[in-house]
Amino acid sequence: MTANVMVVVERQFDFPREEVFRAWTDPQQLKRWRGSPGWHVEDETVGGDLKLGGRHTHVKIRDNDPTTRVVTDGVYSEYFEPDVFVSRERITGDPGIDPNVPLELRVEFTNYGREGKGTLVRIIQGPYDPDVAGWHGEGWEKELTRLQNFLAGTGEYANGGRA
Repeated sequence: MTANVMVVVERQFDFPREEVFRAWTDPQQLKRWRGSPGWHVEDETVGGDLKLGGRHTHVKIRDNDPTTRVVTDGVYSEYFEPDVFVSRERITGDPGIDPNVPLELRVEFTNYGREGKGTLVRIIQGPYDPDVAGWHGEGWEKELTRLQNFLAGTGEYANGGRA
């Protein structure tokens, strides 16, 4: 099959755009929420050079099987804080992604709501093979729920913890 499907996911957050953008790009924050339930980001693997052409990396580990690792290594091809970033990424360890074919991740942060105090996040990622695109869209939905909880300091993040 040809990888030709883009995944698009949107979520509204009742937090300022700058705060939501930092949660995505600041390695100290990103490592606390990224990953679907049952996964976590390995602390020492998170890095980011927050600029056009800057490299960023992180490794997600399955909680119940630490030998299962998904490595993301990307380079920012666009970086406009706090509006948008685009990254060309190589992902290894995910059976639904060919590590030899780079993916593009575009994340947009738009003011919304009364007085523009909220943020609409729009994720566009791909290309994916059609048979795995839906699964990756569901994964983003789960990660955005974790981001919401992280920003609100609720649920698994109520005491500053990580899943």
